[in-house]
Amino acid sequence: MRFFPGSRRRPIAAGGIALALTGGLVAPAIPATARTTPSAGAQTALPSGRTAYRTLGDYESELARLARRYPGKVRRITLPHRTLEGRTVRGIEIGHRVHARDGRPVFLMLGLHHSREWPSGELTMEFGYDLLNNDGRDRRITRLLDTTRVILVPVVNPDGFNQSRLGGVMENKRKNCRIVDGEPAPPPLCAQPENVRLGVDINRNYGFGWGGTGSSADKTASDYHGAAPFSEPEVRNVRDLVSGRQVTTLITNHTYGGTMLRPYFTKNSGDAPDEAAYKALSDRFETQNGYTGMKSGDDYETTGETNDWSYYATRGLGFTFEFGRETYHPAFETLAAEYHGSGQYAGKGNRGAFLLALENAADRRAHSVIAGRAPAGATLKISKKFTLWTSPWSKADGGTGAPLPVPTALSSTMVVGAGGRFSWDVNPSVRPQSPFTATGQSPVTGLVREAWTLTCTPRHDHGHGKNFKITVDRGQTAKVDLGRCR
Repeated sequence: MRFFPGSRRRPIAAGGIALALTGGLVAPAIPATARTTPSAGAQTALPSGRTAYRTLGDYESELARLARRYPGKVRRITLPHRTLEGRTVRGIEIGHRVHARDGRPVFLMLGLHHSREWPSGELTMEFGYDLLNNDGRDRRITRLLDTTRVILVPVVNPDGFNQSRLGGVMENKRKNCRIVDGEPAPPPLCAQPENVRLGVDINRNYGFGWGGTGSSADKTASDYHGAAPFSEPEVRNVRDLVSGRQVTTLITNHTYGGTMLRPYFTKNSGDAPDEAAYKALSDRFETQNGYTGMKSGDDYETTGETNDWSYYATRGLGFTFEFGRETYHPAFETLAAEYHGSGQYAGKGNRGAFLLALENAADRRAHSVIAGRAPAGATLKISKKFTLWTSPWSKADGGTGAPLPVPTALSSTMVVGAGGRFSWDVNPSVRPQSPFTATGQSPVTGLVREAWTLTCTPRHDHGHGKNFKITVDRGQTAKVDLGRCR
């Protein structure tokens, strides 16, 4: 959920959770409907067959189990940065020939940036089960797993989520476990007393526009943005994951509101250069789940969010889905209707919207392609570097800091097959112009014409390979003949 102080959505008693004073701490009681023990004979229509919310241990064991059960279709992913409490963040990659190093486009889905928003992890996980259950049975899904890669990270913020399942300080049920004020304390950080200010809202910590509208220097505020852009390990995990792959479509899941959000994020930033494509896809999502698609800045303005950074860094389309309309983690029994739809949307729901997003990830009209010849077994790498900027930002002393540079590096690789021909689905080299600059913010809707640097290194060649410049826009194919690429 995208909250800031003064919003019409006030998270002081989320979803009807009563706040009880316990030993001087404000501790939310978890409703009986949200506990992990299912009622006798409970039924579910969810793909996994679950009847109760997952714990952190459930997520981790199920990710491992799926990789063991489908060794040719599921690969475990370990993100590079451990959390503040030392946890490893894991995900899975799903696709046919999942261990091949080919050039298929990537669809990325993320859950539980905000730790109390339990359905955001559940529906991420259920989509994985759905794809695997129906591969080979459903032509649509089978074709998509043949032409794309699906990466799922259901728990981006495991420290905060683990604490949210145990109760504790209400404020921390949204954030990670950063100690903001006071002396460093031993783990578990999330269990420290309330007077030790806890937590960064990691969905305000992404570098693009960091520190701007909707953020606060008040370290107790629900959307505290952190000490610096990308200061939090959970956010660096997502940054590195996206920067190292060709993620052509992204969904980050949240609760609640029944909305699907896209740039712009502040009205001063102007429409995204790809607003027409964004809106067209959002309108298609609406036909499935009945949610309201909108520019996020028309809901309320903020910066430092996942999908804004991912779009302006890569030009892959990114959306925030806000599940449900009433509470952060409703009764588990309501999730099947959110997933499969109900009423006029029965048989569609968020499942239908997710499949449309996956089809968009595969659609070459929505991204770019580099295709041609190269030596069999050669490694191809595309890369580029540029600078994004934060907003002017609020200092703890009440002052305003000048925009900070956010160095941005994108790099991904593939291996050419035995025949020597390759086709690589990539994001455009031509990227959106940023409304944030070294001097401030102004509306822009144009594009920056940049090139990918394509490096071709023959098999068994330990040199640096040969570099080529490739400029390619949305919907275009760049055809190249890399010869011997020595």
